[in-house]
Amino acid sequence: MGPPLAYLIVIAVWATTPLAIKLSSEYFAPMAAASLRFLLACAIACCLIALFRGGSSLKRTHWKAYLVASLGIFPNMPLVYMATGYISSGLVSVMMATAPFIMGALSIFVLRQNPFTPLRMLGLVVALAGLLVITANQFALDADAWRGILLMLGSTFTFSLSNVLLKRMDTSTIDPLEQSLGAMIFALPGLLLCWQVSDGNVPKIAPNSATWAVVYLAVVASIVGFMAFYYVLRTLPFELVGLVPLITPALAMTLGVLYAGEMVDDALKLGSLMILLGLAIYEVVPGLLKRRRMSVVVSGCAGTAQHQ
Repeated sequence: MGPPLAYLIVIAVWATTPLAIKLSSEYFAPMAAASLRFLLACAIACCLIALFRGGSSLKRTHWKAYLVASLGIFPNMPLVYMATGYISSGLVSVMMATAPFIMGALSIFVLRQNPFTPLRMLGLVVALAGLLVITANQFALDADAWRGILLMLGSTFTFSLSNVLLKRMDTSTIDPLEQSLGAMIFALPGLLLCWQVSDGNVPKIAPNSATWAVVYLAVVASIVGFMAFYYVLRTLPFELVGLVPLITPALAMTLGVLYAGEMVDDALKLGSLMILLGLAIYEVVPGLLKRRRMSVVVSGCAGTAQHQ
């Protein structure tokens, strides 16, 4: 799997995951759906390792990387599953688009790097204004929407913290399948405990859309998607990884409208566009300006060399 293909897989998975989570939670209790998803994903990952690698590839020396990566599953995933009960899958994807801003803030404390230039501060202000537009509108439409928004803010913070901590660690020697399995195994106890505390009932498995959504989430989102994401996080620049949330919300909203009958009102459209515009100012514009400055410097050096 090359970086371009892995990048496209991450975009496709991120765009479809919110809808699949919402569909799976329509039949299964949220914690049951999340636990079943990762139990199945762990079983499949173990089979793949046994078939193609002749045994377990988990290594004691990598346990810290597994633990940090598991934060992206637990407590992140329970928060997302619970949030889909209050807000649309499209809004879940939009809330996930705020991750680069949170990663930037965390980078100051974790990586000792301050990414907030004046231009990026402008992008942050525009995105926050968009988030306020969405929040005010959701509160007016549904008194319980604040629960879903707070849950997604918690989810995005946990996901961002996991990514920033992983970026600080040397994971270049860890195979993506190994890291995916390690993260899921470390996250399973927390998922199962949440299931037991919140519901504890083992649901009946029926051949319906919710069951197929769990299978899709286990096979595609949890194994293929995690492998592709860890590979992209390891091989591509952090700025390029941060563009994924800029691309996926529009796709996720379209899927929500087409397959779940979700409504996208004018305020949600406006707020989403403001968040994505802010993200573009934050992520895309600085890179374009940097490349332009470099091309000018290179051209100037080439012209000087010709005169000499």
